Amino acid sequence: MNEVFMLPFVLIALFITLRMYRQVNQWEVGLRFTLGKLTGKMLPGLNFLIPGFQKMIRVDTRTRNRDLPQQRVITADNVSATIDAVVYFKVVDPEKATLAVQDYEYAVKDRAKVVLRDVVGETHLDDLLAHREEVAAKVRLAVEQFVAQWGLHVELIALQDIHLPEHMQEVIARKAIAERDRQYVIIKSKADVESAKNFAEAARILSGQPGAMELRRLEALQNLSHGTSKVIFDLAKPDGEVRTRVAAMSAAMATDAKAEPEEVVVEQPEAAQRTAGR
Repeated sequence: MNEVFMLPFVLIALFITLRMYRQVNQWEVGLRFTLGKLTGKMLPGLNFLIPGFQKMIRVDTRTRNRDLPQQRVITADNVSATIDAVVYFKVVDPEKATLAVQDYEYAVKDRAKVVLRDVVGETHLDDLLAHREEVAAKVRLAVEQFVAQWGLHVELIALQDIHLPEHMQEVIARKAIAERDRQYVIIKSKADVESAKNFAEAARILSGQPGAMELRRLEALQNLSHGTSKVIFDLAKPDGEVRTRVAAMSAAMATDAKAEPEEVVVEQPEAAQRTAGR
């Protein structure tokens, strides 16, 4: 009978004993408040509290990332854009983060939004698209200087995406195409200059060698043999003015063969005709 009567008191004593000890995780810092006054920190593990007189507030000291809502901004050159960003921050001073600001997480996000609009408003669109990391670093520095008084540290602010109006996307695409066309024209003109130099050097070398033009003639005739044209030519070695005429005819035949397949007949030089008549 006495055991049944004492059971409620035992349960109440056990409940009060459990309430006297609080667990603090390794990544947390516990703040002990006695009658509303901060009286110290509580380290990871089990910590003693006086129920009814003391309470504990846990502060997570791990790095946390929070997405910023899409921000509609206007750049320095009056172009509207929508920016998606994310902020990484952590608590470095739990006491300040608890006592100096009511909701430090909301305060960091709100401050980051304001600074982001201000910094982007001073940046031209081309710089924003080409140097977004530098813009994000400038935003992080400005936010860090402000939230440091709350015991917070901003590790990173990243611009995830920049949305532009459709007509601005078309303008940027046309600009990129024009830039590629300009580069193509420059590269092609340089190639033409190099090609002209090589042709000039080749002509100089060929003009200085007695048998060079003859070899070029035979090479041109050999190239013609791969097509559907029928070529008749004299194997007699041309001399003097005849050599020049044969070379010109060979070049003409090569051009005509590439343009349209046809039958080409090369007339024999006069010297060769006289030899055949005899």
